[in-house]
Amino acid sequence: MPYLTVGGHKLYYEWRGEHDPARDAVIFLHHGLGAVGSWKDLPDRIAEATGLNALVYDRLGYGLSDARMDFPHGFMEAEVLLLLEMFELMDIGRAHLVGHSDGGSIALLLAARYPERVVTLVCEAAHSFVEPETQSAIRKLLAEQAAGRTPEWLTRLHGERAGDLLRAWGNGWLTAQHTRWSIEDWLGYVTCPTLVIQGDQDEYGTLDQVTAITNRIGGSEKWILPGGGHAPHADQPEVFCERVTAHIASHTASDRD
Repeated sequence: MPYLTVGGHKLYYEWRGEHDPARDAVIFLHHGLGAVGSWKDLPDRIAEATGLNALVYDRLGYGLSDARMDFPHGFMEAEVLLLLEMFELMDIGRAHLVGHSDGGSIALLLAARYPERVVTLVCEAAHSFVEPETQSAIRKLLAEQAAGRTPEWLTRLHGERAGDLLRAWGNGWLTAQHTRWSIEDWLGYVTCPTLVIQGDQDEYGTLDQVTAITNRIGGSEKWILPGGGHAPHADQPEVFCERVTAHIASHTASDRD
């Protein structure tokens, strides 16, 4: 199995499609309880449609990567540094980023702090600040777990550590310090073409997140999925693939001119 040692931690990764080092990369960043498997075959399809390399990996604490015991305040900012180190270790100059939920927040932070590294950005159900709706949904998940009903999909992605991961991540999001977390001040530093995606029935966040992001990132586009939940890429994979492919391809084409 392919692993990369980043920041002293082993991270599991996969190149999807035919990996050609001469091509640009599309890096997929999964959600707060996700893993490589959360994306299913979307990275393969987007790699084929764009002609680019697709990189998926289990972030620290997830899937087949090294475990973590807690998610302290600022954990997403810390993951930006791990991702930046991955760029260096894999000799990736610039990349297109597709981030979901926590992964979208990490992608926004990387694009804001290291704009020279990001060609385009797709943020799906990303958080730029903490909403009561988000914490309420997390409390519901933790209550289900306490009642002995850990979601089957969580066990499928993370195996025996699924319960520990949910507790650590959920409790991290519910601390008083994290309640005040916000990256809104960073959003104005994002200069790359940005597509913001969210379902209008997202139980983990409201459309105020979309407004906060698009109001601060000049020229950003938005796609609101009617009736969509927290994972538009799972709700409508065909349309998601088309929209993301078009976003990446149009700006890649302009970069080459």
